[in-house]
Amino acid sequence: MTSGGAVRLLVVDDEEQILELLDLTLTIQGYEVCPAGSGPRALELLAQEAIDVIVMDVLMVPWDGFETVRRMAEQHGAALPPVVFLSGLARPSVMPDLGPNVVEDYLVKPFRPSQLVEKIEAARRRSSG
Repeated sequence: MTSGGAVRLLVVDDEEQILELLDLTLTIQGYEVCPAGSGPRALELLAQEAIDVIVMDVLMVPWDGFETVRRMAEQHGAALPPVVFLSGLARPSVMPDLGPNVVEDYLVKPFRPSQLVEKIEAARRRSSG
């Protein structure tokens, strides 16, 4: 966790309205949100900001969420924060290989804010434990 006390989230979604909704929802829940509207932007922010958990949409362009996380893992290795994937599609029966150090979870849309908070907190516990 960052020194200020608030948990910092990198929230990535290429749909502006969804990104704004996630930003508002998670800020109300007490998180500090760094929003990114694309995979390339998320990569830039992760290099610049201290992030505790990544909340990543799966279906995006130009890179989908899996490709974005794969690229993040190449750059950050074991220092990559845990990832909570969001998707309107069911979790794949076989998740793509994202790298050996990727701690991930998956949440299917639509979901309640409390469900997202549970996933974020579970991801934090797994990465710190």
